[in-house]
Amino acid sequence: MRPPVGGGGGVGSVMSARAFFEGSGRAKSPFFRPFAGIQQRGRRCSIGPAAARGAGSGASPATYRSPDLFEKSVIILVVSREILEGSVVDRNAAFIANRIDDIGYRVRTIQVVDRVESEVTAAIKWALEQKPAFVLLTGGMGPNWDDSSRSCLAKAAGVPLEENAKALEHVQTSYRRLFAKGVIDDDEINATRRAMASVPKGAICHENTVGTAPAVQLRVGSTIVFLLPGVPAEMQRFFTVNVMPVMSAEGPDTVRGERQVDYHGHDESVISQALGELTKKHALVSIRTRVQGIEGARTIRLMLVSENADAVQLNDVLDRAEQDLRARLGIELPSRPTDASMLGD
Repeated sequence: MRPPVGGGGGVGSVMSARAFFEGSGRAKSPFFRPFAGIQQRGRRCSIGPAAARGAGSGASPATYRSPDLFEKSVIILVVSREILEGSVVDRNAAFIANRIDDIGYRVRTIQVVDRVESEVTAAIKWALEQKPAFVLLTGGMGPNWDDSSRSCLAKAAGVPLEENAKALEHVQTSYRRLFAKGVIDDDEINATRRAMASVPKGAICHENTVGTAPAVQLRVGSTIVFLLPGVPAEMQRFFTVNVMPVMSAEGPDTVRGERQVDYHGHDESVISQALGELTKKHALVSIRTRVQGIEGARTIRLMLVSENADAVQLNDVLDRAEQDLRARLGIELPSRPTDASMLGD
């Protein structure tokens, strides 16, 4: 199903999460090392040492993904007129997507929505209809007249909006803190400030120790929705302290492995058919491509990604896929480091 409003197949402007941050500067190991550098993140393991992901010049990301991969999905909604006008660049979606990818979630879409109540409500309702594990919304949480994310969620979820005692306490604490610091002239909780304590019935509220608007957490069916402030400093703290622990606890108990293969060719179309055939044969492996460099120095970087509850099976799956890929493209398989070389002997 496509989103109900907006152009280009989405609400406002829509961008693939992978396309959004694929060139942001992080990458995994250039090849998989069985059982080396296993890092536990919540209920999830990530195999292989972390390394810097080179963002090549003229990067052209593309993704071939098996439907069997990444069952836990996330939809990110960004409420901002300024982003749609091009006056600011969104930092929140990239921050979120970059981190939840590491704990096993797949970002299905990132949508930028105008600060129009009907459009925000429609975007949330559409997101809930997709039944992702999480919907993460940033923006529209302040005391301004058009900060309507809380009421929009209530309408989309079909629950009443009501004042939450805990949220009101959080708002009062925030204004007392700002008043004590001399940031504001008074700490009175007027009607405008009090409105930030009105949240969908049944919501959990989290204190904002940077700004004023509490974050909101609400379970709607099988989906957990988080409403977060749009100010990056506030959003990042909420995401790290309140959102990530919940996502880690709800996340898949799987191991992820990655292999990297560099094809020194200039034309992606030459290998497109081979990659398509590979994905059909190795249904448990996702293939991502990115063009790096310019002109004669251009390289097509191919990443093979898979997940499995068993590390040994994962290694076998990736081994077969990598060997098949190299055979199809005529790329020699590099020698694997021995245990001694990995230990520096």
